[in-house]
Amino acid sequence: MSSSDPTEPNPPEAVTHSLEPIEVVELVEPPPPPRPTTPPVRLVFLKVLGVMLVLALVVRGIPILVGQAGYAWEAGRSRAATEALAKLNEGDVQDRASILFRMATRAVAPAVVNVRTIVNSAANRGEGLGSGVIIDKENGYVVTNNHVVKGADKILVRVGRTKEYEATVVGTDERSDLAVLKIPGPLAVSAEWGDSDKLDVGDWVLAIGSPFALDRTVTAGIVSASGRNNLMSGDLYEDYIQTDAAINPGNSGGPLIDLHGKVIGINTAVLAPKDGGYLGQGIGLAISSSLARRVVDQLIRNKRVVRGYLGVMTEPLSPEIRLVSHLPEDTLGVVVASIRPKSPADLAGFRVGDVLTGIDDKLVESVGALRSRTFTLEIGREVPVDFYRNGEKKRVPVVIAEMPDFSPLPYPTFGFDLRELPSTDGGGLIIAAIRPNGPADLSGFQPGLLITAVGRFDVRTFAEFDKAVTQFNLLQGIPIGLQAPDGRRAVVNLSALGNPR
Repeated sequence: MSSSDPTEPNPPEAVTHSLEPIEVVELVEPPPPPRPTTPPVRLVFLKVLGVMLVLALVVRGIPILVGQAGYAWEAGRSRAATEALAKLNEGDVQDRASILFRMATRAVAPAVVNVRTIVNSAANRGEGLGSGVIIDKENGYVVTNNHVVKGADKILVRVGRTKEYEATVVGTDERSDLAVLKIPGPLAVSAEWGDSDKLDVGDWVLAIGSPFALDRTVTAGIVSASGRNNLMSGDLYEDYIQTDAAINPGNSGGPLIDLHGKVIGINTAVLAPKDGGYLGQGIGLAISSSLARRVVDQLIRNKRVVRGYLGVMTEPLSPEIRLVSHLPEDTLGVVVASIRPKSPADLAGFRVGDVLTGIDDKLVESVGALRSRTFTLEIGREVPVDFYRNGEKKRVPVVIAEMPDFSPLPYPTFGFDLRELPSTDGGGLIIAAIRPNGPADLSGFQPGLLITAVGRFDVRTFAEFDKAVTQFNLLQGIPIGLQAPDGRRAVVNLSALGNPR
């Protein structure tokens, strides 16, 4: 084939390109448009809204968070307590704690008796129920309340479940509401006295007795207070232990015990509304063993009670007297209002206006406390008495004497019995008893009140009282000046028609 074959297409001509340099242009993003400025009014609104949101968080949010955290904390404590109780249970700690209550009860319960009284008088027939505790198994001595056996023609004491004995009265003391009975001995068991002075608020105590005729009922509680006084009407010596252990009708005379199985009180009363409302309100009273034991020992030994005697009449320490006497603000005590000549206080050099704060190393918080503290002191014993005079604290020894005993004199026309204090004491006359539905009862008089005046006449003796009342007519009324045990004074009209109530 020739190179010039006409059928073959001609080869393409070579094309030559000349490349020129290309200029690279960098793209620059245009600046954003300017942001609009916030108007001042809208800015203030936003700030206010922010503050409100913060307040809402504080008011609503934080309590919710705290509540949730608190609930989680309580739940955690509950789980921890449950686990701890389980571990304690492994070590029999709960059982050992319960054993204290069981053993204290077992130690004393057999000595707790049921006291049943029978009245056969024509004016009043019926039966009464109370409790008691054996304190001397060899001689068969039983302690109970005076109000349980008062006026009874027959007293039956049941020991255990079936044995019942007729009891004789060894002695009674109305002013401390205690009585000692005797049943045939020897008996199987007796309870031991404990020391109520060692009690403290919060200590566990048990009350044993026959409330509502339910024999050997045991209730538990704590000591709510001690040294309570001026709670009852009448000329009483009061030194009560207050407890929330349930005490009800039928418990009277039974023991209040500690967890050592010792008698630290004699159950005697429950504070209740005057309208006769629910009794079990957690305020029970028991006569302290320090008072009860002294009374009981004297009744057994002497068939009567000898009381200690200081020889002063006192009034409450008011804030005003505390201030003018330059005493510390926390000072507790009583003010000497009068001193009986030749009494222990007179011989020791006391003066009117002295502020007594303690006797025999025990505090004197009230008039009633001084009365009860002095009563329990041994006759002839020298005891220290603490007091303030002109703002200076002092201590002097006093030899305790026996309190003079004066039998009450009945005044049937007025419906009360009066007991004259020692003729040298300058203290007036004590109302010892009130006769039901008599003029004194209708006029609102109460036992334990001190008569200091009749009208404008001061009275200190029976003779002065007899002379003063002749100046008045009982139908029209006799103004009687009275002083309560806590020092309060009033004038009450004594009338045969009574006073409106």
